[in-house]
Amino acid sequence: MRSALLTIIACLQIVPAILYGQEKEMFIEQIAQKRIVRENFDQNGDLQSKQIFLTGELEQEGKTYRIKVIIELYDESGRLTEKYTTTYQCNPNEFDVLLNVFPFADPRDAKITVDVTSKDFKQLYDLQRSPELRDIHLKMSIESGILSFFGSKSLITIKDRDKRTENGNLVIRSKAVIEAYMMGLKIKTINYSVEEYLTENFVLQRQKFIQDDGTYFTMEYDDSY
Repeated sequence: MRSALLTIIACLQIVPAILYGQEKEMFIEQIAQKRIVRENFDQNGDLQSKQIFLTGELEQEGKTYRIKVIIELYDESGRLTEKYTTTYQCNPNEFDVLLNVFPFADPRDAKITVDVTSKDFKQLYDLQRSPELRDIHLKMSIESGILSFFGSKSLITIKDRDKRTENGNLVIRSKAVIEAYMMGLKIKTINYSVEEYLTENFVLQRQKFIQDDGTYFTMEYDDSY
């Protein structure tokens, strides 16, 4: 179940990156050809581990879009402990984003379905036209591996979203709540305070996710690698 929760968090950290930009653009296109670095810290600010995601070019096969991603895992000393390649994919005709992400048994087999339950999803990150930021509601279910047999799913709410300008850049602060379920029973709730930093052109640069116990992780987005 710890693997499942880490996968849920991984989806949460990538979903905002997918959503930024103009309404006409495909969600998954927002993370193509980027270097994304996640660093995990304890309550004292000491580095515990790091993950690097190197995303490739956007590929189209029929109506499906795919991006190959190289994932590198590092320990607290900066030593590479694991490296593998997986694929993110989505169908632009649906509001589902299928993500092949972290391993259960085989990382190439595990799939996560992200269902957007917010009715006006396309406008949620239209920062140029929306006078206020509305809550985001997501539902994720595991479609393969042993956790699918037990009916694992999670509900994610991103709420209390506030945007303001600081030093010429846009800062969005919000609360994120992840509710994990197994066989219809809630087994865990994770709460985050979220900070997101964007350029004046609404390009996402950095995120910080802080848990109630003071542990946190950061996400850095780079257009080149």
